[in-house]
Amino acid sequence: MIAIAAVLLMQASTGNPAPARPDGAPSFEVLSRQAAEARDTKRLAEALILFRKALQLKPDWAEGLWEAGSIEYDQDQYKECSADFRKLAALKPDQAPGWTMAGLCEYHLRDYDAALKCLLQAQQLGFQQGAELARAGRLHLALVLIKLSRFENAITTLVKLTRDDNRKTPEIIVASGIAGLREPWTPPEVPESERDKVFKLGDAMTAAMEQDSKEAIEKFGVVVRDYPKDANVRFRYGAFLMQEDPQHGIQEIGKTLELQPDHIPALVSLANIYLKRDQAPAARQYAEKAVKLAPGDFATHVTLGRVLREADDDAGAVREFLTAVRLAPASPESHYDLATTYAKLGRIADAAREREEFRRLRQVTDPNQP
Repeated sequence: MIAIAAVLLMQASTGNPAPARPDGAPSFEVLSRQAAEARDTKRLAEALILFRKALQLKPDWAEGLWEAGSIEYDQDQYKECSADFRKLAALKPDQAPGWTMAGLCEYHLRDYDAALKCLLQAQQLGFQQGAELARAGRLHLALVLIKLSRFENAITTLVKLTRDDNRKTPEIIVASGIAGLREPWTPPEVPESERDKVFKLGDAMTAAMEQDSKEAIEKFGVVVRDYPKDANVRFRYGAFLMQEDPQHGIQEIGKTLELQPDHIPALVSLANIYLKRDQAPAARQYAEKAVKLAPGDFATHVTLGRVLREADDDAGAVREFLTAVRLAPASPESHYDLATTYAKLGRIADAAREREEFRRLRQVTDPNQP
């Protein structure tokens, strides 16, 4: 979907010159020079063969792994490039490019769990690399999260990408629309019948990501007009309006539940909204319904735990937060809420342990946080 758009100069350690080959075969220095010449003159098939031969003599040659993997990626040889970039990441674990490219290769191999691990590692390192490669990595992280049905995490990633780059692209629009519809599709998998909806919703969502309220209102108006009975369209519109016109936003989220009574994000959102408004009975009603309908969704347990904690049912809150941690051990917010409740109960050691885990996980999911 996105070609490699950055050139990374990765210098291998020189060490001592390689001794002459007694069998008369080309030395590493000769092979590496010939490989670079073939690459520079666009004889890529020949270059790849030469890089491979050089790597047989020096398997830990970082620049060679990068060059071979890059050629393989451009030629859609994703299994081969994944192996090369994973070796590169192991050699240079504190540098993002190897992790990013390994993640892109795994994405194309449709091993989304492996892609997520690699791209999260690159994110933890801050995607410190060329701008285009960083942008590709962050976009593919969002696409992987969508495939794994982690739609809100994907939207958060796309918001950061849009605002940090100060621009939206067709790829971001499409990814946002898919995430907004809560469908585990990659862009090529979008059914033809859904493409208009995906683009219109994504266009409205990215306008909101750019904090252009006027344009976002106009574009949400179009998608709601064209698809008034789509619960996810209504929910995304309501979520946007919570920043602009909260009362109208609550109405739109309510319409989501009229269209789809078991819409979990709408139930969780209303529970949190009413909790912030100190309307505990209403919040509890929505939170308990969400847990009943989706007991395997950690977010429903986090929400109910917060409601119970506010009602001074700390034992019940701990129970819900522990369930959330069990369901999503890599979620920072579950550990934070559990730490807060432990502290309220005076369980200092437990609170400290969960707080430390929260800090560790937050560095993985958002390395810019202190």
